[in-house]
Amino acid sequence: MGFFLGIDGGGSKTECVLGDASGAVLARAVGAGANLRRTDATSLRQLLSDCFRELRRSASLHALDCDVVCAGFAGAGQPEPQQMARAVLAELLRPRWLYVLGDMEVALEAAVGGGCGVVLLAGTGSIAYGRNGKGEVARAGGEGPAVGDEGSGYAIGRAAVEAVLQAGKDRAPETRLTKPLCDALRVSRPEELSQRISPANAAELAALLPVVVEAARAGDTTAREILRQAGEVLAGVAVKVLQQLDLLIGDVRLATSGGVFAASEEVFNGVRTVIARVAPRVGVERLVVSPAEGALRLGQRLWLEESAGGRK
Repeated sequence: MGFFLGIDGGGSKTECVLGDASGAVLARAVGAGANLRRTDATSLRQLLSDCFRELRRSASLHALDCDVVCAGFAGAGQPEPQQMARAVLAELLRPRWLYVLGDMEVALEAAVGGGCGVVLLAGTGSIAYGRNGKGEVARAGGEGPAVGDEGSGYAIGRAAVEAVLQAGKDRAPETRLTKPLCDALRVSRPEELSQRISPANAAELAALLPVVVEAARAGDTTAREILRQAGEVLAGVAVKVLQQLDLLIGDVRLATSGGVFAASEEVFNGVRTVIARVAPRVGVERLVVSPAEGALRLGQRLWLEESAGGRK
């Protein structure tokens, strides 16, 4: 039996984890974001090739002989991007078993395996995804920046830029976000920020998150309100999934993951506060196992199920 490979491709980074048949992790590699809505086959091929080269170096391998590859990508819900990713992975690795899924599916595996629970992801984009005891699944969010991606890094960055623009027109309170946002986006005047508000600049706007967090911790009321609202709307996305799965009154785990939660304790606490009010038996925790490891485990589970089915 060859190796197992798990991949988690989000909007801001891609992580690859190489494992053996026992489930032991042999090597890891991290690259740039791989949201399939915003990348093409050439870019994805280069990104993954770089990651695979690092895996080979770390594991002292001449080649990656991966029998099973399981990859979770943001944007994989649409057939065309998913087929593109499958084609690239098949070309690079030629695995015997290849599974290409949404990034929320591998995150859920990292959180609860094949069990019951919900994951709430907030990075460049945002989505909630869950499964109940009957095996039914549901999702909310994940529609991309053109629709909203509520509470995401993109939404937070956009809200910060809009607040600065409104303050410049005396329609909102003054904020200490003005100069750091102008510096980060390399504009000389605040009014020039309006040119950056576009879904096409989702990654650039999401990268403003640390600026907003720093301003909030320095006491800026505008930044604090932006993070408070992000936590509230993200909780609302999770509640939609809990409702669809009849889990609002159950003892169930809600695991959070992604760059927004990593950067902002304020957003995490906001989600926990709302969930405690509307679904007090739901436990809100940070995802400890990386989604890439979830992809590795899911690949092993799917391979075992498929192999068992083939022996019947």
